[in-house]
Amino acid sequence: MLSGCRAVLLACAALGTCALPLAAVAGDTVAVTQAAPASAGIRVGREAGRTRMVVDLNAAPQFDLFELSGPDRIVIDLKNTQLAEPPAPGLFAATPVAALRTGVREGRTLRLVLDLADGDLRHESFVLGPDANGGHRLVLDIYSREQSVARAAAPPLEHQSRATAPLAAADAVRPASSVSRPQRRELPQKAAAPLPAASPQAAPATGVSDLLVGGYGELAAAYNTAQPEHWSKLRARLELGVSGSLDWGARFKVVGRLEGDAAYSVEDDFYPLAVRRDQRHDASLREAYLDFGAGDWEYRLGRQHVVWGEMVGLFLADVVSARDTREFFLEEFETMRIPQWAVRAERFAGDAHLELLWVPYPSYDRIGEPGADFYPFPVAPGTPVTERKPGRSKVANHGLGGRFSYLLSGWDLSGFYYQSTDVAPTLYQTALGLELRHDRIQQFGGTFSKDFLDFVFKGEAVYTRGRSYVSLDPDAPNGLRESDGLDYVLGVMLPLGDWRFDAQVYGRHLADYDAALLSDRDETGITLLVNRRFGDRVEAEVLYLTGLNRSDWSLQPRLSWNVTQEWRLQFGADLFGGSEIGLFGQYDTSDRVFIELRRWF
Repeated sequence: MLSGCRAVLLACAALGTCALPLAAVAGDTVAVTQAAPASAGIRVGREAGRTRMVVDLNAAPQFDLFELSGPDRIVIDLKNTQLAEPPAPGLFAATPVAALRTGVREGRTLRLVLDLADGDLRHESFVLGPDANGGHRLVLDIYSREQSVARAAAPPLEHQSRATAPLAAADAVRPASSVSRPQRRELPQKAAAPLPAASPQAAPATGVSDLLVGGYGELAAAYNTAQPEHWSKLRARLELGVSGSLDWGARFKVVGRLEGDAAYSVEDDFYPLAVRRDQRHDASLREAYLDFGAGDWEYRLGRQHVVWGEMVGLFLADVVSARDTREFFLEEFETMRIPQWAVRAERFAGDAHLELLWVPYPSYDRIGEPGADFYPFPVAPGTPVTERKPGRSKVANHGLGGRFSYLLSGWDLSGFYYQSTDVAPTLYQTALGLELRHDRIQQFGGTFSKDFLDFVFKGEAVYTRGRSYVSLDPDAPNGLRESDGLDYVLGVMLPLGDWRFDAQVYGRHLADYDAALLSDRDETGITLLVNRRFGDRVEAEVLYLTGLNRSDWSLQPRLSWNVTQEWRLQFGADLFGGSEIGLFGQYDTSDRVFIELRRWF
């Protein structure tokens, strides 16, 4: 009988029709073969500052993950695994991953090699066990340098792209075999499949664990070349954040910023006193929030960034964030955003994502004072302008809205509604003088993006009700006319090797147009961005923006050198021209050259 069993098993193996593992057959005779290889599929999601790769598997993964340099790569070896289908050519378009290479090692080990276009990145990995949202998942998050502080505090339950599997509050998360840098560890909330990783450390008696500290320091200088020439920035900035886990399952994060600008002391004969007082020094609480889950919902309470859209050089669907525009829109968006005190609830279900938002204590744009280089209104330096901010104790002045997004046949679609007091001020002409007010507005909008092999097609649109615009009609109340408006932008991103090209068309249509309005019924413009990497450390970029109605423009060349993984040196210029009543032309006398040195820690 034993001989018959052996004969049957050998015949099955020879014909390739038997995939059952061999166990002990009889007595002291044991034959063992490998289990059938696991099947793997790869998905990629994107959001501001983060790229998420999810490897879906039909079995618990056994893997090694490590870094290689020269050039910079992330390597994942998945044992006894094979790809269900080859990855799409444009899978990592518009991400810091230049290419994905796959291969097979030692017969059944699937190797994934992610070639990084930028060596100045951070990443972390974790594994999710099967649940209602999917099977076993290996998740790799890749963060840009500007998100280094946020990364330190971001749990796997945080806001994520719809292209990735949703992470429920009860997902079991264990640290994976990972990179040489310290990895965040999450305490598991339910049992998961055994993983080749260390066990989470017990929380200390204080009730706080996984304490992480990070941030950056920066020195920046800018010199205005228009007459009279002058220093417009001699700034030192320190941003420091701390994050950690609480023993009851929540996470917290606190980030603060201190900065001082000596240009407003050196150039005290150029800038009015109000400008010098406003921009000489500053201290701000950038973030202070608590994350926790309850049932199928995830909550974030406190001062936080809420990013609902991001296009190159433009804020459109990003309707919740306030901004510091005292340097126009020249700083990195992550740096110039002003967070909101908010209560946010999110629920993920398959490819759907629902987000509800309440902003009880709104923040508003900081635009500076008349006489500053980028003051947005045509007001003479030294002219008194008061700002009337809505009372935050009135519920009618709070922000309230929601956003729903869905992944449909590769289309990443979202729609939102938000009512608030406008974060951007409107200049009123009153009997008592000039006054900045924040009108109550309603905004309906949506975003989309879709990968088409080698390029990404994306767009945003926002319809706003209740906003007023400057009118030349002497009978216009407070020098303004109210009109509904539609803002939109369509863009294409095309990566070609070390090159990246972005082209966008943007515009605004006023529904209740009046010939006395300072703007046209339809305003349009274009943006063009060309980015080129030279090896692992040097990156050159040119951004061109122009308004077609008045032929005003802005040209912003940049050169960045990542001296090491911690240090970055950047220099460039910000140039403006065209009609003085154009968005860019009004700053024709604010041309400048700059240099910045940043150190992350």
